[in-house]
Amino acid sequence: MPPPPGLPDSGIRRPGVTALPCKPPLPTFPTRLSQQARPAGILLPPLLAGALVAAFSKALADGLDNELLTHYYLGEQTVRVDVDRVLDRLLSAFTRELWHQLCRFYQDEARPEPSRQVTLLFEGPIRQIVLVLNGPETARCILDKLGPGLSRRQLTWSSGAGGIDLPLALQLMCSYWHREVPAQSPGGSPDEIARSLHAQIINGNASRNLIAEIRKVLLSPHYVQMHVVESAIWSMLLIRRPPPPPSDGFHVVQFKYECRLFGPLDGIGDPQLVNIGSLPTVTGTADECVYATVSDYVSTHWPRCGSMVLRCLEEAVSSASLSCRHRGPMSGMSVWDGSEEDGPQCPGLRLIHIEVEEAAIRMGVSAWTHTMIEIFQQMCWTCAALSASPFPGALSECAVEVSSYAYLNGSVYVDCSLAHRPVPQGDGLPWLQQMQGAAIASGFPVQGLPTQAVS
Repeated sequence: MPPPPGLPDSGIRRPGVTALPCKPPLPTFPTRLSQQARPAGILLPPLLAGALVAAFSKALADGLDNELLTHYYLGEQTVRVDVDRVLDRLLSAFTRELWHQLCRFYQDEARPEPSRQVTLLFEGPIRQIVLVLNGPETARCILDKLGPGLSRRQLTWSSGAGGIDLPLALQLMCSYWHREVPAQSPGGSPDEIARSLHAQIINGNASRNLIAEIRKVLLSPHYVQMHVVESAIWSMLLIRRPPPPPSDGFHVVQFKYECRLFGPLDGIGDPQLVNIGSLPTVTGTADECVYATVSDYVSTHWPRCGSMVLRCLEEAVSSASLSCRHRGPMSGMSVWDGSEEDGPQCPGLRLIHIEVEEAAIRMGVSAWTHTMIEIFQQMCWTCAALSASPFPGALSECAVEVSSYAYLNGSVYVDCSLAHRPVPQGDGLPWLQQMQGAAIASGFPVQGLPTQAVS
């Protein structure tokens, strides 16, 4: 079989074989945990790098049929969704998968080490492609096509690079590298290398998976609340928070959810016998949703601290229901801290304090930022999923909104409320019609559960 076009010798990977004895080194991406990694800079001129970003963004938009996501993210909100961060994560996964995909394509499984030409190809053009597409401007350029006006970033490289398609951008890049960096050029024909890279980028699994993830995570309504919550925490704790930040990284946030849990505190059976984790919930939209218990959904989407948060909420609800049975004011409390040696542990979490009142749940959390995001997401889903529709005899789609927030004595105080949207009579899946009066938690994933989404 002849070698893939663009390389001068036979030390290459044949398509169709998955084994890979020796990969070229991955590019080093700067991370908080790896500060001493070998630097890998972008060596392309800004015009060529910008042309690559703009051309890739156009090709990606074409692969998505130029669908727009502004419908879900342009509404007025107290905290604006940072869609750039979401795309950054998807692009990071894409570039790493693309690197491995190209390794499998170009590397010969019969050779103990990659040939010099393959090594130079990965240290040169392929490394530059990966670094440029993993840069912060790529998300901005993609959003200019999929969600105009949503990006928070400034254009730099790609501002004057329109009108160039991806094959030409790759050809210009490979020709530049062959001409200006001859000592590190893999040799062969730059045009053939560019055509080979274009075929792999466009037709490979990395691009297909990126398109599928964008459709699932950004072009559907099922992750909107996840993104809203993440953006809210990042904004309140890291962007707008007045200095100084906590020295140990543990932020303190006081949440107040204006809601009343449907079921345990709504006169259904004996509240003392109700286990919140066993309660049924509906998540998604009236036309595409999943039916699952609280514990199943929590363990699937928040496996690190979800069970611990749920346990604290159950204890607080049980205490509140007991106070009602004794004709006292509704009040229940639960506390967890890291000193419980025999209890479950969660890295990045120091304290959970929950109080249940007549029409509100107050929750204090001391945690690292990423852990705070997960806990806030879980509580927003729980309050929405266990609420009742305020429209008599009709279903509603429910989401939690951040009403306001403030800073006081090193803590952040966040007020949240429920927003219900009525489901028109007769709309939705047939089996939902038997659950009139319930609320559907919208903006949360419907994939990954043992009971798959029903549409």
